[in-house]
Amino acid sequence: MTYEIRNWAVIAAAMEKQGATDSQMYRRAKAMANGGIDPMPTSYPAAPYSISVA
Repeated sequence: MTYEIRNWAVIAAAMEKQGATDSQMYRRAKAMANGGIDPMPTSYPAAPYSISVA
Protein backbone atom coordinates (compact mmCIF):
# COMPACT_ATOMS: atom_id res chain seq x y z
CA MET A 1 0.00 0.00 0.00
CA THR A 2 1.40 3.36 -0.97
CA TYR A 3 1.44 6.35 1.35
CA GLU A 4 -1.10 8.09 -0.87
CA ILE A 5 -3.59 5.22 -0.71
CA ARG A 6 -3.03 4.91 3.04
CA ASN A 7 -3.73 8.62 3.45
CA TRP A 8 -7.01 8.29 1.54
CA ALA A 9 -7.93 5.33 3.78
CA VAL A 10 -7.24 7.44 6.89
CA ILE A 11 -9.43 10.24 5.52
CA ALA A 12 -12.27 7.83 4.69
CA ALA A 13 -12.09 6.22 8.14
CA ALA A 14 -12.14 9.60 9.89
CA MET A 15 -15.15 10.70 7.85
CA GLU A 16 -16.95 7.43 8.63
CA LYS A 17 -16.27 7.92 12.35
CA GLN A 18 -17.87 11.38 12.15
CA GLY A 19 -20.80 10.09 10.12
CA ALA A 20 -19.83 12.32 7.19
CA THR A 21 -20.40 9.79 4.44
CA ASP A 22 -22.76 11.71 2.17
CA SER A 23 -20.27 13.95 0.41
CA GLN A 24 -18.23 13.84 -2.77
CA MET A 25 -15.07 14.05 -0.69
CA TYR A 26 -16.01 10.87 1.18
CA ARG A 27 -16.86 9.06 -2.05
CA ARG A 28 -13.51 10.16 -3.46
CA ALA A 29 -11.58 9.09 -0.36
CA LYS A 30 -13.29 5.69 -0.30
CA ALA A 31 -12.70 5.05 -4.00
CA MET A 32 -9.05 6.08 -3.82
CA ALA A 33 -8.47 4.04 -0.62
CA ASN A 34 -9.77 0.99 -2.47
CA GLY A 35 -7.46 1.64 -5.43
CA GLY A 36 -10.30 2.74 -7.68
CA ILE A 37 -10.70 5.49 -10.22
CA ASP A 38 -10.97 9.05 -8.91
CA PRO A 39 -14.72 9.79 -9.11
CA MET A 40 -14.23 13.57 -9.06
CA PRO A 41 -13.61 15.40 -12.31
CA THR A 42 -10.01 16.03 -13.18
CA SER A 43 -8.45 18.89 -15.06
CA TYR A 44 -7.20 16.37 -17.61
CA PRO A 45 -9.99 14.00 -18.74
CA ALA A 46 -7.54 11.58 -20.38
CA ALA A 47 -6.14 10.81 -16.90
CA PRO A 48 -8.96 9.16 -14.92
CA TYR A 49 -6.63 8.21 -12.06
CA SER A 50 -5.42 10.74 -9.56
CA ILE A 51 -1.88 11.86 -10.28
CA SER A 52 -1.04 11.26 -6.59
CA VAL A 53 -2.26 7.66 -6.65
CA ALA A 54 -0.99 6.53 -10.05
